[in-house]
Amino acid sequence: MKIGAAVGPYHDRLGDLPVGFEFAELAVGEGERPADAVDPDTLRSRLTAADLGATVHLPYRQPLATPVPVLDDATTTYLTGLLDLAAAIGAEIAVAHPRTRGVDPTSDAVIDRLSTLAEAGRDRDITVCFETVGYAGGLSLDRVGHLAVAADAAVCLDVGYAYLETDASGVKSFLNSYGDVVEHLHVHGVRRRNDTHIALGNGDLPLADLSSALADVAGDATATIEVFTDDAYYLEASRRRFTEAVEA
Repeated sequence: MKIGAAVGPYHDRLGDLPVGFEFAELAVGEGERPADAVDPDTLRSRLTAADLGATVHLPYRQPLATPVPVLDDATTTYLTGLLDLAAAIGAEIAVAHPRTRGVDPTSDAVIDRLSTLAEAGRDRDITVCFETVGYAGGLSLDRVGHLAVAADAAVCLDVGYAYLETDASGVKSFLNSYGDVVEHLHVHGVRRRNDTHIALGNGDLPLADLSSALADVAGDATATIEVFTDDAYYLEASRRRFTEAVEA
C-alpha cells in the first residue's frame, strides 16, 4: 500500500515530509490553494525533488448537485478544470466530497453528477474517490457506498470520521459491503469529544480492532495520513502505526 501525507494548501511543506511517505495530498481550488496560484510545472518539479507522487483534494464547499442544473453544470466545469491541473502535476487520485443541497441525495440526478466527475477523472488517468464525511455533515456512510456503486465510482473511506459516525462495527460492515470500491483511505486519530485529525495512537480510534478489515482493502488502495500537523515526529509515528496495523 502506498502511504502519503496531507499537506492541504501548504504546498511549501513538501520538502519537510519525513522519509517513508510516497506521495503528498494537496488541496487545490476555492477555499484552499486557488488554481491560478498553482504553477503545475513548478509543483511537479518540487514533487520530483522530494521523491513524492501526488494526490489532490478537490474543494468541498460547492455541492455537486442542487435543484439548479446551471449551477451544477458550472461546478462540474470548474472541478473538471481542477482535474486538468491534477493531471498536469501527475496526480493519480482526486478526492471529492459528494455534497448535495436541496435534492434527494440518492436521486438519478446526483448519481449522474458523480458519474460525470468520475468519468472526467478516468479520461485523465485519475481515480476520483468520493469521501465518507457523514460525521462532518456530509452524506451518511451507507449512502456514499450506494452512490459510488451506482455511479461506477470509487470511495475514499475516512476511517476516523466513519468510526465516529458508526463505531467500529459499522466501519467493518461498510468494508464488508463496499470494500471493493474503496480505493483510497484518509487515516487520522479521533476522540469522541469531537477532536479529529490528531496523530494515530492518540484518541479513541480502535485501530487494532479495525486492522483486519482495513488490511483486506490495503492491497489495492492508497492511504493518506491526514493528521493536521507539520511535526515530522507525529506524521512518521502515525504512518508507522498504520503500517503495522494493516501488515500485522
